[in-house]
Amino acid sequence: MLNAHTQKLLSYWRRLRGDRLVPRKDEIDPRAIKDHLAFCFLVQRDGEDRFTFRLAGTGLCELFGQELKGHNFIHYWADEARSAARTALGRVATLSVPTVAVCVAETADLKPIRAEMILVPFEGGRGEGTLMLGHFQPLEPLARLGGKKLVRIRMTANAILTGDAHSTSELAFEDRNRDARHLKVVASR
Repeated sequence: MLNAHTQKLLSYWRRLRGDRLVPRKDEIDPRAIKDHLAFCFLVQRDGEDRFTFRLAGTGLCELFGQELKGHNFIHYWADEARSAARTALGRVATLSVPTVAVCVAETADLKPIRAEMILVPFEGGRGEGTLMLGHFQPLEPLARLGGKKLVRIRMTANAILTGDAHSTSELAFEDRNRDARHLKVVASR
């Protein structure tokens, strides 16, 4: 992970989860993640190819120039990145594992900004199924965009996050630019 905000959100999720596979959505305390809320979002899987924004922070909506609630998260990915995005989202929803992606978001005139995105699973209530709490963290100053709005995201790499707060953290890493070769990084605390 490239940004401390991403690591803090993962640590918060792991504390909530405890010994369970996933925590419940109603356990999320917005005060505990107040520094992340502007760029946080909640996505629900509504079908094989539909992952709907249930909530999106004001900073994220401002970056895309619109309210994201109700929109399909997949549609914000560039055509060639949609398959990888579907796979990552499906992995979080089905396997209940956190995933992080390094990506480049772009304006309509191809002005790029590097970002990191984390997705962590939560158990929804009353038939909601698995929900995913996400955080979009720009890795460069937003001023680079010159006030222009983002229109698409391209994934450059994604990783499954394994381990927990009490053991070695492992990062199973897939580099999208190297013919899907895998590199496993192990870091201890």
